[in-house]
Amino acid sequence: MTGTDRSAARYDGALAATLSGVLDRIRNRGAALPLTDSDRLDGSTCLVTGANRGLGLAIARELAKRGAGLILACRSGLDGAVRDVGSLARRPTDVSGAELDLGDLDSVERCVEDLERRGVRARVVILNAGVVPREARKTRDGFDESFQVNFLADYLFARRLLERGLVASDDSAHLPRLVLVSSESHRSAPPIDLAKLGIFEPWGMRQAVEQYGYGKLLLQTFTSELARRTRGVVAVHSLCPGAVRTDIGREAPRWVKPALDLTMRAFFQAPETASLPAVYLACSRAIEGETDVYLHTTRRRAVSAAASDPVLGRQVWERAESLLATRGHSLRAEPPTPSDSKGT
Repeated sequence: MTGTDRSAARYDGALAATLSGVLDRIRNRGAALPLTDSDRLDGSTCLVTGANRGLGLAIARELAKRGAGLILACRSGLDGAVRDVGSLARRPTDVSGAELDLGDLDSVERCVEDLERRGVRARVVILNAGVVPREARKTRDGFDESFQVNFLADYLFARRLLERGLVASDDSAHLPRLVLVSSESHRSAPPIDLAKLGIFEPWGMRQAVEQYGYGKLLLQTFTSELARRTRGVVAVHSLCPGAVRTDIGREAPRWVKPALDLTMRAFFQAPETASLPAVYLACSRAIEGETDVYLHTTRRRAVSAAASDPVLGRQVWERAESLLATRGHSLRAEPPTPSDSKGT
């Protein structure tokens, strides 16, 4: 591929994401979430992944304003993020960091072990971290980076947190909540091929947005299956934050960047605004007792038929579990049930 072709491929992905963001913003203009000042998390612990910048940092800041203690699980930039969020918490000591690199499954295990040693019991866990690589890259575990970071590592992290009892409410009247940041791109992703799941195959920049959507389809399918399996123990929710003002156009040709930047400033949301759906799912009293709520920005929607299919959900669950076992990360067969939680 020539240098010109590479620039065009990068531009295609940035343009598609930009146009999608403009349409989302227009469709959802005027809608609002019923989040009130009384929807708070005073005294509760929340864990947010990818909280060192962008959407994750904005989510953590908003939760701190609502009284939560925060654990920021990030690959880098922990000290600055902890200071930033700590300045908004009731006490700076209410905010701490945890090292987490989703591109390394051993890092996921170390993070869980660290949280367990610290006696963490998170009432809310928000899995926000994600990545959009420009081409296929192998992780040290041998998986495609987009597949691992956007799905498999979150699967391992969520399963392990539940297995160790680290997702737990400090109030018996409320279920703990697990919130996953998904994407509307899961609707247009290629169908899930179970036979090829986890097999590394090269792809280029023209497939970057498609691969991101595929990872989010897997994540959304896992979310629905997890909600079915943990009903009555954990409330599992997901969301698409819509188009967020980030550096998504950084690899576009130099001549088109001014137009992209102008469009994003005009139509894309600031991270602070885009954080509200995640904050709503984390602490709204209005959804107490519900599970498997999906928000597309400020509106409830059903997820795609594939993501909600219980047969496919079970197959993805079992295949992911098997893939992890081959890398030395065996999991308990099932997450906690209501009877398990009563015995703890």
